[in-house]
Amino acid sequence: MDIKQKLLMCAAFCFASQIYAFEPAKVDYATQIKPILMKNCISCHGIEKQKGGLRLDAGAAILKGGNSGPILIPGKSKESKIVHAVEGKDPETRMPPEPKTLISKEQTVLIATWIDQGAFISKQDLAVGPVEKKTRSTHWSFQPIVKPIISTDNSSAWARTPLDIFIYEQMRKEGLSPAKEADPLALLRRVYLDLTGIPPNHVEVDAFLNDKLPGAYERAVDRALASPRYGEKWGRFWLDLARYADSDGYEKDTGRPFAWRYRQWVIDALNADMPFDQFTIEQIAGDLLKNASADQKAATGFHRNTLTNKEGGVDQEQFRVEAVVDRANTTAKVFLGLTLGCAQCHDHKYDPISQREYYQFFAFFNSDTEVNIPAAPLPGEQDLYAQKLKEHQSKIAQVKQSLDLRKKDLGKDIDDWASKLKPDALPAKLKPVLVIEASKRTEVQKNELVNHRVSLDEKTKAFQKQIADLEKAAPVPTMAQAMALGKERKTNIHIRGDFLRKGVEVDPETPAVLPAPLVKEKLGRLDLAQWITDKENPLTRRVIANWVWHKFFGRGIVATLEDFGTQGEKPSNPQLLDYLAFTLGDNNWSLKSLHRLIVTSAVYRQSSVVEPANFKKDPYNVFLSRQSRVRLDAEGVRDVFLSVSGLVDQRIGGQSVKPPQPPGISELTYANAVKWNESKGLDRYRRGVYIWFQRTSPYPTLMLFDAPDSNLACVRRERSNTPLQALALMNDVAFYECSKSLGLSLANAGLPIEVNIRSAFVNCLSRFPSERETAQMKSIFDEFKRHYESNVDQARQVMGNGTDMKGDVALSAAWVAFARVLLNLDEIIVRD
Repeated sequence: MDIKQKLLMCAAFCFASQIYAFEPAKVDYATQIKPILMKNCISCHGIEKQKGGLRLDAGAAILKGGNSGPILIPGKSKESKIVHAVEGKDPETRMPPEPKTLISKEQTVLIATWIDQGAFISKQDLAVGPVEKKTRSTHWSFQPIVKPIISTDNSSAWARTPLDIFIYEQMRKEGLSPAKEADPLALLRRVYLDLTGIPPNHVEVDAFLNDKLPGAYERAVDRALASPRYGEKWGRFWLDLARYADSDGYEKDTGRPFAWRYRQWVIDALNADMPFDQFTIEQIAGDLLKNASADQKAATGFHRNTLTNKEGGVDQEQFRVEAVVDRANTTAKVFLGLTLGCAQCHDHKYDPISQREYYQFFAFFNSDTEVNIPAAPLPGEQDLYAQKLKEHQSKIAQVKQSLDLRKKDLGKDIDDWASKLKPDALPAKLKPVLVIEASKRTEVQKNELVNHRVSLDEKTKAFQKQIADLEKAAPVPTMAQAMALGKERKTNIHIRGDFLRKGVEVDPETPAVLPAPLVKEKLGRLDLAQWITDKENPLTRRVIANWVWHKFFGRGIVATLEDFGTQGEKPSNPQLLDYLAFTLGDNNWSLKSLHRLIVTSAVYRQSSVVEPANFKKDPYNVFLSRQSRVRLDAEGVRDVFLSVSGLVDQRIGGQSVKPPQPPGISELTYANAVKWNESKGLDRYRRGVYIWFQRTSPYPTLMLFDAPDSNLACVRRERSNTPLQALALMNDVAFYECSKSLGLSLANAGLPIEVNIRSAFVNCLSRFPSERETAQMKSIFDEFKRHYESNVDQARQVMGNGTDMKGDVALSAAWVAFARVLLNLDEIIVRD
């Protein structure tokens, strides 16, 4: 070996020694990495919390990663999310988040080195899985429902039902005493308004007063529950939860001509007292039931009430995802009383629901598609459709016949003109003389022939367009909006709620804090519906019983109807709530049975008069030492006016209607695209539940009296009191028509003034006037009568043309003015 080779070998040896000297020592997970994680990360990523679905307290969990996928790539620290996080360069992803201090640079380098070396974790450490938290949440609403023990001490004299025992026990603890029972007629009006939405008429009042046997009130309750008006009243309540509307929403807000079929299903189901578990299952998964009927499929219209954006250029996937989000959030809010939507972007801040669980719940709806299906024909609907179709086909046949005749006539004209162009058509003796003239005429005739042919073509296009337009306007059988299971979609967690940033894939599953559904390889929407109504589920019956209770008392036992989580209010009477929930399930989920139990109780039958001593101790009436006095809902205000005036249309169900509204409302819609064509005839006087709800320009009277906007599920309506409401009741055309109808009926009755006043009070207020009220109202009427006798032209203006008056115009106008006074009493629009 020469000197040169020796020098090269020496240099290589020195270089290799230098490299070896700088190679980092092997980093050990157990002794070097795990202590860093345990000290700095476990408070948010350990047994108690797993933010972002990530646990760092066990080797296997570290390698698995979190909602956004793996947090490290062995051998590639620069591409590993955990390194980016602990470096803290991005304020959105830095860990720990501000204001906590980042780990030291030395610790960051140590983690990066461990990853570059392969992120080795021993088999022993990998074998130790994360410790699972074994204890369920202790929050009251997540605990099983247990039938409370009913005490019989001290309350038997007042109590009429077991409900009263729970109420009385709490009243006694709070130093309260129950109010006296309401006047019988006040109670009758209350229960009719609560169950049917309209006050009892003369016949119903007389039947109640003439029933002298024990149980007269209970029999009146049964008549109200049996009335088809019950389904209209409670159907409107349910439509609030279903965020029902007759249009898409957003800018274009296209109408939904078949949306009403879902409303029809709701009204019919409630009138039939469909068990609430079945009522729930059909709305969530009626299409997935074995041999599902058209009605069961139409029930899934519950989730077709989401908004739909048809604007040009929008990302359809974005709005599909938003619709699925709404379906998940609405299901949890309505049936479970959970603010599940708070976990859409991150783990729920207060309730034990992770973001992973949110998207597992979301996955139940992610493969669904929207469909329109033929609806089951209503009575008479099939015959009406057949008649309309026959009439339409006859119109098309007439147009086609006209087209054929026109073609024949024009064709004959063209043949005549064409024959004149032939040389043989000229007389022989004129040929030599008129040859030049004939050639000129020939050119003119050719042009005229072309014009005739063009005329024929134009008329034939015209006729064909008329036929095409008629075919487009052909009557179609009524359809129903429904949901169906579409092509299976994978569901990923959306990082920070962004559907474009997909995290790990998840399967449908229910929140772990609640009892699990039946174990199956793959859960579906029907499994979710059955899990919601399973008696092991502690939420559904409590939530629905509480919602029902608040409709009868103006306040829920749990005041936060939509939030049974840790941030919601605790129940004012836990035993009462559980008794109601248990009873609902024990009575085959019958809502009518639950309603009957409540409205026949002593607590419901109390007067609403405020006792000063009780008010001082319980100003908000939380413990129910009196009944609540509440203003009627928006639709209820309209319904009472129509009912007492005799104008209300008695038909049940059917399409949405468009009663008169002030000008300029529909013009507020996009490009003035929505036309409000006022309904005619009886449709003009339909109950409020049937009014067409246009999301971007809703019927103004409904909104004036606090109807919800139908964009999201509404579990509780607000109640306002504004001057505009009084002005509308006095001057709106719909309410004025009611006053006019009532006044005219009083004028045409031909009865003495005092008798008319008494009759009007019973009809409108379900009670008799006092002597003082009779004198006051007679004085008011006499003043109106004198005024119109002195101003006959004004009386004629009040009555208008074509009014069927039996008496003189001044008398009729006076009774109309009297009716306006009566119908604008506060008592008319209040449930006492």
